[in-house]
Amino acid sequence: MSRTDLSLMMLVSALLLGFGMPTARATTTYIVGTCKPGTQFSTIQSALNATPAPTVVEVCPGSYPEQITISKPVTLEGVVAGNSSFATVVVPPGGLTNNTTLASGLAAAAQILVQNAGGAVNLTNLVVDETNGSANYAVGILYRNTPGTMNHMVAFNVSGETAGFGIYLEGGSSDPKVTIENSTISDDQIGISVAGISGGNLTTAINTSLVNSGIIGIQVASPNTTTTINGNVITGFTQTAIILEATEGSVTNNTITGQVSPTQTAIELGYDGMSIESNKIYNVGDGIYATTEIINSQITGNVFTTLSAEGITTDCGFAVPSSKVHSNTFVDVGIAYVTKSGFPISSSTFIGVPVEWTTCPQ
Repeated sequence: MSRTDLSLMMLVSALLLGFGMPTARATTTYIVGTCKPGTQFSTIQSALNATPAPTVVEVCPGSYPEQITISKPVTLEGVVAGNSSFATVVVPPGGLTNNTTLASGLAAAAQILVQNAGGAVNLTNLVVDETNGSANYAVGILYRNTPGTMNHMVAFNVSGETAGFGIYLEGGSSDPKVTIENSTISDDQIGISVAGISGGNLTTAINTSLVNSGIIGIQVASPNTTTTINGNVITGFTQTAIILEATEGSVTNNTITGQVSPTQTAIELGYDGMSIESNKIYNVGDGIYATTEIINSQITGNVFTTLSAEGITTDCGFAVPSSKVHSNTFVDVGIAYVTKSGFPISSSTFIGVPVEWTTCPQ
């Protein structure tokens, strides 16, 4: 090979590398607080607003009285320093102010507002404490039209004058995917609310988290969503642990516990399509209450223990197909199944159940 040919090959390779390959974004890391060396800021919002825009913001342990808005891709994470690992966002001295509008059109105050970022926003190892917050509609963390992951997050004491949401997720035109995992949502009126919007979808995964909320644990409130709820512990609710008003997704391997109250329902299925499988449900009034015809949903492999009312109640206007509802286990339940008619019970297990199956009241 001649020197000219070699030089030409090197030139072509350089051009391919320069123009044909994507250039990785340089990492820009800022520090909030003084626990680590680097470019330091005193508030989380000032670090997020800095130029050049950060790719990573590390937050030292401490309390940060802020309402935060994130509109660019970033990783925001609390870091360990000394014997402390709690970076906590608290209510500002002047209280919360309305800074967003929910998909329903209602003005709301969000402690951390993530919206239209154009890329992933990841939150890790942060605490959101809305103690002494006051707003008509309060939200701990709100994601709108933005993908990302919340991992090892805590959102608690979110209580609005009308409603308070620990985490509120909205879809959008970018069809984002949001994952919540290994997190704790506690002492909120509604733990997690998932809402799609017309013309845009939202894919959500809620995994291995503790939801301990006052009224509703998890609410999937729109058909424009695909939600998987897997491996969570849900407790503390006074009305319903999980409300499903969507047509795609699944609820699997969760543990739901109540206080044997007749006003408590573990899972309410409002639309056909989402499957409910292999969950363990303890100490509630009603286990699963389906207000829809069951054609595509599966209700199988669930275990119900110590229920004061019914295990599974289905819409009385429709017969229940045995291919879709079967192989559930009932222990110390007053009535296992309440259905329209003709429900086969041979594939289920009954222990200490006085009434295995009954027709709906006429």
